[in-house]
Amino acid sequence: MRVAVLGATGRVGRLVVAEVLAASDLELAAAWAGPASVAAGAQVCGVPVTPTGVGRPDIVVDFSSDAALAAALPTFAGVPLVTGTTRLSEATQHGLAAHAAGAPVVSASNFALGVVLLRHLARTAAAFLPSFDAEIVEVHHSGKRDAPSGTAVDLVAAVRAGRGGGEARHGRYGADAARVPGEIGVHAVRGGGVVGEHTVLFLDAFERVELRHVATDRVMFARGALTVARRLVAFPSGSHSLEAALGLGG
Repeated sequence: MRVAVLGATGRVGRLVVAEVLAASDLELAAAWAGPASVAAGAQVCGVPVTPTGVGRPDIVVDFSSDAALAAALPTFAGVPLVTGTTRLSEATQHGLAAHAAGAPVVSASNFALGVVLLRHLARTAAAFLPSFDAEIVEVHHSGKRDAPSGTAVDLVAAVRAGRGGGEARHGRYGADAARVPGEIGVHAVRGGGVVGEHTVLFLDAFERVELRHVATDRVMFARGALTVARRLVAFPSGSHSLEAALGLGG
């Protein structure tokens, strides 16, 4: 299977390129990057980066940016796409939907296989423990700019889906910050070099259930995305969930 990597000069994109080059069942069709990187003659793992659209990929794996993905989509129409780019604008979301009309697409905030399972378990636990208070705590390195993390947002959605509702409450502060029944608490912690930790807690007066995922190396994102890519090429056109692509349903 021939893979083109969009955002190849980025932190995760570089890992995807390295994983493709090391895999016996994959071939690197192209390492795509923006005009500035191409003009500067950038390389990734010894491979020159090229403009989007160069090469003949069987699938595109994307870890770039909203603007880069939006600009690139027309250059590989009809090609399956796995994208981990987050914080997508409404216009780019429409572009992804249009792309999915002619090819299978998976768009997700976190491709760690353990996180996929965490979301599945969170949804199941929320349905099984509807009266328990739900809280989500995420911890990331001090340089992470967005909060809460995209994965935490997905976990809120999983809990909400499991219990049929619930509003997210981001942090608590003040003299009257008591918990509101049914809300889903979300808390972002930043510091040090933490790759990523997510904990979903279900609590009542007598017991507590904690579901936790700890990331130790970003290579898990690259490997997870390529696991999805290997499966996605056999899927029909359309937008598919990460869970569905990995056989967890949804």
